Amino acid sequence: MKFGWLGILVICFPGWALSQSDSARVLSVNDFIGIVKKYHPIAKQAALIPEQAKAELLIARGGWDPKIYSDYNRKTYDGQNYYSYFENSMSVPVWYGIEIKGGYDFVYGGNINNESKLPDDGLGYLGISVPLLKNMLMDKQRAVLKQAQIFQNASEQQRLIILNNLLLEALKIYYDWSYAYYEYDIYKIATEVAKVRFDATVSTVNLGDRAAIDTIEALTQLQYRQFQLNEARLKFLNSGLELSNYLWLENNLPRGFDTAIVPAPLNSDYVDAEIDLVQADKLANELTRQQPYLLNYQYQLQQLEVERKLKLENLKPVLNAAYNVLSERFNFRSNSGIVFSNNYKLGLNFSMPLSFMQARGDLKLMKIKIQEKQLERNLKAQELAAKLKQGFNELIVLRQQTALYTESINGFKNLFDGESTRFNNGESSLFLVNARENRYLEAQIKLRELQAKYYKTEAAVKWTIGNIAQ
Repeated sequence: MKFGWLGILVICFPGWALSQSDSARVLSVNDFIGIVKKYHPIAKQAALIPEQAKAELLIARGGWDPKIYSDYNRKTYDGQNYYSYFENSMSVPVWYGIEIKGGYDFVYGGNINNESKLPDDGLGYLGISVPLLKNMLMDKQRAVLKQAQIFQNASEQQRLIILNNLLLEALKIYYDWSYAYYEYDIYKIATEVAKVRFDATVSTVNLGDRAAIDTIEALTQLQYRQFQLNEARLKFLNSGLELSNYLWLENNLPRGFDTAIVPAPLNSDYVDAEIDLVQADKLANELTRQQPYLLNYQYQLQQLEVERKLKLENLKPVLNAAYNVLSERFNFRSNSGIVFSNNYKLGLNFSMPLSFMQARGDLKLMKIKIQEKQLERNLKAQELAAKLKQGFNELIVLRQQTALYTESINGFKNLFDGESTRFNNGESSLFLVNARENRYLEAQIKLRELQAKYYKTEAAVKWTIGNIAQ
């Protein structure tokens, strides 16, 4: 009697086709990444960095807010008004440390110092103060504003760094979950095949067409497949739970994992086209223009350069000048004389340390910090360039390995089909059929593993380039 049942199994399960049920919902890479970018807490935290930078810039610009000032002091004793001082002023800081100031003061009372006496209607003034040496080119106020402006530009790179790191880990988890699902699916079909084979073997043994030892062979294969299926199922469930760490809802609540959700077929649908593997050198040279880590280093160096310019100002003596025009009722067109002839107040102040030791030490430390940051940036650039080329090398090999295994699967399938035919003709044994089937099954699982590894490596390369989140 010919054992045609095995041929029927090969026809029914020619390539271990996927067994997704109609009720299964597919979670593609694009959909998964969209959920992570929109709802994951770390992604939301990253989105707050540019908002923080805007707030920092607003604070820094507050240093140029015009200020109004009023001060009233009065002393009376034993029924006598000793004095009443009423000062009112407004100051407007402008660039280069210059400050414009105007005001109007009133003084009256019985005991006023001669120096403090003013006309009965009060005295107005309009003036300017200017740093002539130190703080003329850079002062603390301007340094804070420039650094806040740089931070606003750097904040986008910091956001991308956090988001890129998050998406890289998320993609790795996704492809691990995808591989676990397809491994489980392959073992599920293989277990169904082994069960049909065992039942058929028992039937043929009962009919006296095969030796009883074949039932042990078929049963052992079935039990081994059940063991593999249980392990694959556990791996799939645990990888799904790990994937659920990246699935969140709009109201900041975890989504929870639904075992009815399955991955899309292993492919790189996250980008429109695969990475061009011949562009490694070109992309390595362009890292400094698009890699968030390296761009962030450039902004850090810009901030340190602003700090260096501020430290450089401390090597200059302090020489400040202030000039105020005085007039009653703000009548600055009176015939009181020219600007430096009458009715004005002029002030100069000068100071300097004799050795500038502290200023020279601060400047030297700042230059060292800049050198350290430059060396750190250069090292990071070299590491990223090497990592990029390593990733490209791995992608090339994985692509070749995937092609080889795809061809090997066809070979293993032909061997399995041939051994099945020989078995049906009574020229082979169930042991040899199982052995061929095992190699065929292992090749399919290995191909899935290579595909998952390829796309995880592809994600790592995109992270290195800096465009995984874009």
